[in-house]
Amino acid sequence: MTADVAPAQADLVVGLVSYNNAASAAAVANALRDGLARHVSGVSSRLVLADCGSTDGTTARLRHSLGGTEQLVDVAAPTTAELLERPYHRIPGKARALRALLSSAKELSARACIVLDAGVESVTPQWLEWLAGPVLAHGFDLVAPYYRRHPFEGALTKGIVSPVFRALYGVRLRQPAAGEFVCSGRLVDHFLDDDIWEREGAQVGIDLWLASSAVSDTFRIGEAALGVRRYRVQADEALDLATTLTQVVGALFADLEARQERWQRVRGSVAVQRFGEPVGAPADAVAIDHERLIESFRLGYRELRDIWTFVLPPRTIIDLRRLMDASAATFHLDDELWARIVYDFALGYRLRVLARDHLLRSLVPLYLAWLASFVIEVRDRGDEDVEQRLERLASAFEAQKPYLISKWRWPERLRS
Repeated sequence: MTADVAPAQADLVVGLVSYNNAASAAAVANALRDGLARHVSGVSSRLVLADCGSTDGTTARLRHSLGGTEQLVDVAAPTTAELLERPYHRIPGKARALRALLSSAKELSARACIVLDAGVESVTPQWLEWLAGPVLAHGFDLVAPYYRRHPFEGALTKGIVSPVFRALYGVRLRQPAAGEFVCSGRLVDHFLDDDIWEREGAQVGIDLWLASSAVSDTFRIGEAALGVRRYRVQADEALDLATTLTQVVGALFADLEARQERWQRVRGSVAVQRFGEPVGAPADAVAIDHERLIESFRLGYRELRDIWTFVLPPRTIIDLRRLMDASAATFHLDDELWARIVYDFALGYRLRVLARDHLLRSLVPLYLAWLASFVIEVRDRGDEDVEQRLERLASAFEAQKPYLISKWRWPERLRS
């Protein structure tokens, strides 16, 4: 359904994906209206809503707050399977919603399309300037967000997703699976032509796969510092770590399979140009008990060691045994060892040495070992030191990439 005032074309489309976000709808809508008026007033624009079956009145609140200036995209209600899967990003049927938004942007001949999550309470009017500006004024094709986080927040991205993405695709995006981004009209066409929408797992993998699709071609990539990202989470929405890791890392490993011809040709990595304000509000404090993480790793070693031998070579099992015996004061997981562990699990996923779900869940204690080591090392350091530490980790994943390529091409070396 489209309002009568809808333009036949729009330079900028702001797409809003929603699912039971009534509590944050008014604040998000007001920020977008102000942002369009104050920061991108010189271009024609259109707000497009794609709701994924909200039952709390989200759509009505958004339309009321936006004053009838929006276009409502018809997105099919989530299937029973999508609802039961409970994706980590909390939006069932998100892939179909994103595809509908991008199709609307194409129909409107948009030069840029911003995609936002209606559950993000911290969106500000200036986000539109920082996201849209690089595309509209400087010819960028994709601008991904970079959020200010506590050193321990988003550890799964910091410890696995970002360094693997950088090593494989050669682009230093710090948050490649973020739900917010902006793309050019040229990239909209590319996205819609890609096969990612029909892949198994698109429900949970679409955010990451869009980023990998963009960096796998000749598009200009940027990054916008947007400050702190706050999302209103309902008590019953939280997923356990094993499920979250299985979904996120599973999507990453599935993309490795799909783009193997591409990433094996990439050497090194390049930085992306950054926009926005690097300094924002202080990140919320996050408390992590590293001794509890170490105990979880030790328990995992005792229970899963035999499972790990299907994936990890003997020398890695020996290294993990030494780590298990280390005290909390001396506990340290070497970056190169961690990179090889992740790469061996990626290969095990490809070869299906175990049921993929079981394989990924068995990675959890090893991830907790890395997290404990990371927490111990950076707990008393400032933001700059943490960034330097993450840079060394990413460099280690790049340095170990030949290890992955070798085993990927000659999988008989899996246990050597």
